[in-house]
Amino acid sequence: MRITRSVKKYILSAAIVVLIVAACLIVYEAGRKNKMLPEDYPLNVFSFDVGQGDCELILCEGVSVLIDGGEAEYGQKVERFLKECGVEQLDCYVLTHPHTDHIGVAAHIISAFPVSQIMTTAFSELNMPTTKAYEDMLAAAEKSGAELLNVKGGDVYRYGALKLEILSPLAETDDYNDMSVTVRAVYKSTTCLLMGDASSNVEAQLLNQGGSLKADLLKVGHHGSSDATSEAFLQAVSPDYAVISCGAGNAFGHPHVQTLNLLNQYGVEVYRTDLNGTVLFYGSGGKLKVRAAA
Repeated sequence: MRITRSVKKYILSAAIVVLIVAACLIVYEAGRKNKMLPEDYPLNVFSFDVGQGDCELILCEGVSVLIDGGEAEYGQKVERFLKECGVEQLDCYVLTHPHTDHIGVAAHIISAFPVSQIMTTAFSELNMPTTKAYEDMLAAAEKSGAELLNVKGGDVYRYGALKLEILSPLAETDDYNDMSVTVRAVYKSTTCLLMGDASSNVEAQLLNQGGSLKADLLKVGHHGSSDATSEAFLQAVSPDYAVISCGAGNAFGHPHVQTLNLLNQYGVEVYRTDLNGTVLFYGSGGKLKVRAAA
């Protein structure tokens, strides 16, 4: 079959269009990558802005650990954020406690990504949450096939070069904030302490145990409320940086001035998602560096 000049011209034009479209897609995908992510740093710890909620992401030598995520309305936003960070699966999803400003997105995220393990508080039958958000999370976890870990203080988990030390809960209480899973994430000589919504009551328990609480980065407990971050606890942690996850103009007045004053008194460099947007702490296992969206 003889191909005419006009057909050849048509094929060439079509090929050029395909190449242009492919190039545009490549540029588009590159543009979707999280611009805050630096090159050649193995540890990246995000505090993602989800309004009056909590959402942290730890990326460490190919390991992905998500902590909480915010209210259900942030589901698609958190999903997009994870994809922009190059996350294809979660090695661990830590759900600190069953309040919706922390686990509202959980069912959405578990359905959107393969998840190897899900960490939750070890509740007894008498204290088991019955909220829709918690039950939806359990249903999504069962459907996904993820391993459900009911953790308590003293447990230790390793994901490659990243170690997660579970500091609490240490005792059962009807205050779900104080049943928060608190995590000390360790990579080489860098340590990040993530306190969920744990109050000064939990801090006192941790201090009484006598173990090391020292951390380079403190994710401040309970959105900067004055019922957390006691002076004795802050002295023990002695962080270089603190990040407070809270919503602009929130009804609780978080962060409280008492907490901000105390952090300032001890020379801690403070970042807030209501003022700075999403914040990234990154490094190679030594001193952390910081990038903020705003």
